[in-house]
Amino acid sequence: MTMHQEAAEQLRVIRTMMERATIFRALSGEAALLGGAMSLLAGWLSEPKIGWAWGSVWLGGLVVVLFFAAWQLHRISRANERPFWSHGLKVALRGALPSLVAGGFLGLLYLKYGARDSVNPRAELFTASFWILHYGLALMAIREFAPKSMVWLGLAFLVTGIGAFAFCTFITSMLPHLYRLGPSGLMAATFGGFHLLYGAAIVTTTPRDKPGA
Repeated sequence: MTMHQEAAEQLRVIRTMMERATIFRALSGEAALLGGAMSLLAGWLSEPKIGWAWGSVWLGGLVVVLFFAAWQLHRISRANERPFWSHGLKVALRGALPSLVAGGFLGLLYLKYGARDSVNPRAELFTASFWILHYGLALMAIREFAPKSMVWLGLAFLVTGIGAFAFCTFITSMLPHLYRLGPSGLMAATFGGFHLLYGAAIVTTTPRDKPGA
């Protein structure tokens, strides 16, 4: 390996480490814990609601978590005298946004036009399945430069989203179990439970000055 190739390889490694750190801070342990707590609250508040009222509760919780994650990035970038709009953040958004936009749009379509009645909240179940599945896809899209812990979190959402979507469409024998859990319960178990487990693991095992496990 020539000196030029060695220098290029070192730059690539440094860039990858910076991207991992940026992505980790965008979904830090503290942000995951807040996201989990907000999801449990949204699950309780949205339980008696349907349609746009149900979706508005979850979108409101998402806005709160996004503001908190952005504030954390801003605070850390100022402390380290680095730009907020970093290369790592741009790479993360380019990888994750297509899945997030597609899943969010399909979920809203089901909330608007999906069939429902007071007994079977099928439209809300489809929406929850799309949001869970595409959030998992977004995390997996940045897996090449994300911490391993975030890859496992993405896999958990991906598998659960596929299972929920399959139960809504192909494996109809499981629909009664989904109806008992309900769309709010499904969202709270994943966005709430998974994020609380992830956040607790990160906060208790990762030193504050490390980019992540």
